Amino acid sequence: MVLHTVCADSEAGCVSLDSNEIVQLRGLISTNASAAEQFAIIRKVADKALTAKPDPIEKVVSEGHLQKDPLKIRSRAAMADRKKIYALAWSSVITGNTNYSAKAREFIVAWARVNKADGNAINESPFESVIVAYDLLRSSFAKSDQQLVDAWLQSKANALWVKYRNGGRGNWVSHGLKITGLVAMTLGNEPLTKEVMNGFRRQIAADLEADGASTDFHVRDAMGYHLYSIEPLLTLARAGERRGAHLFDFRGPNGASLHRAVDFVVSFADGSKTHMEFVNSKSSFDRERAINGEKGFQPHLWDPKASIEMFSKAAYFRPEYGKIASRVAGKPDDTFVNWEMVINAASRPTLIH
Repeated sequence: MVLHTVCADSEAGCVSLDSNEIVQLRGLISTNASAAEQFAIIRKVADKALTAKPDPIEKVVSEGHLQKDPLKIRSRAAMADRKKIYALAWSSVITGNTNYSAKAREFIVAWARVNKADGNAINESPFESVIVAYDLLRSSFAKSDQQLVDAWLQSKANALWVKYRNGGRGNWVSHGLKITGLVAMTLGNEPLTKEVMNGFRRQIAADLEADGASTDFHVRDAMGYHLYSIEPLLTLARAGERRGAHLFDFRGPNGASLHRAVDFVVSFADGSKTHMEFVNSKSSFDRERAINGEKGFQPHLWDPKASIEMFSKAAYFRPEYGKIASRVAGKPDDTFVNWEMVINAASRPTLIH
């Protein structure tokens, strides 16, 4: 087998798409109406962002706070920037319009100057879209700005890795591994990348059961938390796969794998099984949120549509999951039910057997 090497400083694609794949993406959008429709959604966000100003905050406050907490409300408003940055970056590489890339750089640099790493995996996890955007545009940054952003992202990875390098159980570890790994691969930090790949393998062994169920599925009694545990692992596995690390089918000593964790959801997504969320959660914070009136944490029947994102991510490895995503979305004949599926179609294998 032949492995792709670590991405060079001048190349994008470690965690997004490389230059050849971007050409394929442009072609797909120009010839496929459904793909073009998904890009139109992205570009609409980017167009609106062209007249917006960055709104960075020093610390994101989310985990452990109720929805009505003023700090959480402020953080949620500021983190709307991440969708703008993501849309601007993709619009830039697809259209070649430098107004998009300039605005994306303005936003990313503003955040790098203000925001600080706090080592909280849940607070840091949403920065995934910013890292992907930076990966797409890194070579276009002035050297001084590139050094600034590199240092900012590396500080996030360092703070997370201190906490999660020894593994553990639960979704926190999955999110910590994801962000650390995406940063390491974007910046070409090969030693840290290797450590995170090993951390992924430890997480599969520690957090998943042979039937695919996650620790959080049992502790929180929620399919939503099962998805929250494995979606970051799917993101990390995709990036690893593009470098030649086969993680999707890696099996722990008990036979657990990310593949089985995805399959665990299938019977619930197709309606063969149902699940009442949070009825027997062992988390006191889940009960506190339910008492606070947060509907998502009160006992309710799990909605299969919540799995669309997860199946879309898994479709990178197995196209049949994309068909499940389409059926669950109520669009069984539509190949591209979201932007993730368009990206999948433009990607190519990075491993030659």
